[in-house]
Amino acid sequence: MLLKSIRRMHGFYFGGRWRWTHCFLLVVWLTLTTASPPEELGHFMGDTKAVLNGCEDHWTLQDTATMPPLTQMTLCVDIRVVVPGAWVAFSYKLGHAPRPVLALEGDEEVLYVWLLKVRHRFPVRLSPTHWHRVCLRRDMWQNSFSLEVDGEMVAERIVIANAIPNKGSLWLGCRPRHQPAGAVTAEVELYLFRMWADVRDHGPCEDGTVIGWNSQYWGVTSPRASQRDPSLLCDHRQLRRGARTHRSITDVFRPGFGRSFTPLPGEQLFDTRFLPILT
Repeated sequence: MLLKSIRRMHGFYFGGRWRWTHCFLLVVWLTLTTASPPEELGHFMGDTKAVLNGCEDHWTLQDTATMPPLTQMTLCVDIRVVVPGAWVAFSYKLGHAPRPVLALEGDEEVLYVWLLKVRHRFPVRLSPTHWHRVCLRRDMWQNSFSLEVDGEMVAERIVIANAIPNKGSLWLGCRPRHQPAGAVTAEVELYLFRMWADVRDHGPCEDGTVIGWNSQYWGVTSPRASQRDPSLLCDHRQLRRGARTHRSITDVFRPGFGRSFTPLPGEQLFDTRFLPILT
């Protein structure tokens, strides 16, 4: 009798341990099969850029992608001016309103940023043919709005206003009906348009959580408005050669990519209207 009891206990112990081990391994297997590695980001367009020649071509945010009202926002986009002139990187508008809620424009002299239908002028010149990363940050709770170029803070401005509303239309490139009369339009290339609902720093190849550089977000007007380029920073082949998503933008600049913007002669990046960031 005692021998039988020991055998039953032995079988229950080892059988139960086997079952728990089996379940644990099953959970690990399911986790590994459902998680996506950084190199395989679904429809992430690491090898694709937007080619915008004047107002003829543009990208539009799909109707299936909705932007919520944002009290905090970080928006980053890479820009390369191929042919100098006036350009519009993007604009976000409500209905048929003439002024955008959010937009980034520029020319050979300055950058212009629209926030809640008010245009802000920044005396920064982007060097032609170089890639530049431009980031905008908006914090409604701190009443702050800032511009960053190539990892360097240009200025921060106090703006007391409401949250950025939703239900607008977002375009990459200028809208044909709003093209300035007689202006010489530039040819620009855009890359990695991304948006997050926070004001934190994000990796150079980290995709956005509100809007990402992902094919499911965007519609393109014509095939010539989109072009694949294996030399782009976040192309999977470039990542495998050494660039990593957790590295700082200042660590992964290659020749011809950024850090060559300049203030205009006789002007300072910070003027009396702008407040420096306190750390």
